[in-house]
Amino acid sequence: MKKLPFKEAVGCLSFAAQVTRPDVSYVVNAVSQFCSKPGRQHWEAIKKIIRYLKSTTTKKLEYSKHGSSELVGFGDADWGGDPDTGYVFTMQGGAISWNVKKQPTVALSSCEAECMALSRTIQETMWWTNLRSQIFEEESVLIHCNNQGAISIAGNGAYNPQTKHVSIRYHFVHESLKEGVVKVKYIPTTDQPADGFTKPLAVQKQQLFCELVGVTD
Repeated sequence: MKKLPFKEAVGCLSFAAQVTRPDVSYVVNAVSQFCSKPGRQHWEAIKKIIRYLKSTTTKKLEYSKHGSSELVGFGDADWGGDPDTGYVFTMQGGAISWNVKKQPTVALSSCEAECMALSRTIQETMWWTNLRSQIFEEESVLIHCNNQGAISIAGNGAYNPQTKHVSIRYHFVHESLKEGVVKVKYIPTTDQPADGFTKPLAVQKQQLFCELVGVTD
């Protein structure tokens, strides 16, 4: 394994995942965690990613001038599988910002994991809000979340026996809602684009994920 260019391959794939191909962000993030001591199975995963990219060279991010200029965000977390959080922002029918990252702390429930994801999504929203305020009139950014419990916590900002352990720093989401910076709306998991940033998907779901983030032929 020392003779194989594992780190170089991960670096090349990371560039693609961060700039033009959000559909490989999850898997590239997964293999990048083994750069210090990769195994044969990790190198095989690298080759599979390269084969996938080679077979989909006609796919690209596409934006429509007839699409809405409204900025919409999606945040998601996978508590039962890998402890990852991901978000994606879309505008003009395509993704303009996305990220996948390991959760900084251990979540004790799916609701808490989604609160973490919602918090990271709104942090990114702040930057986009400041940028867009120089071009468009200031307006609330719509954030979609597929967990009713996390939306409830964000809405009332109150503690209860099931969520009192949630770090208070995640409750700034409530303040953002109260100030009108963002609006949070429920979305079914089947329609959640950020789902593809937190877990591996079946072929059909992967195709739907690509369509939702604007990666098309």
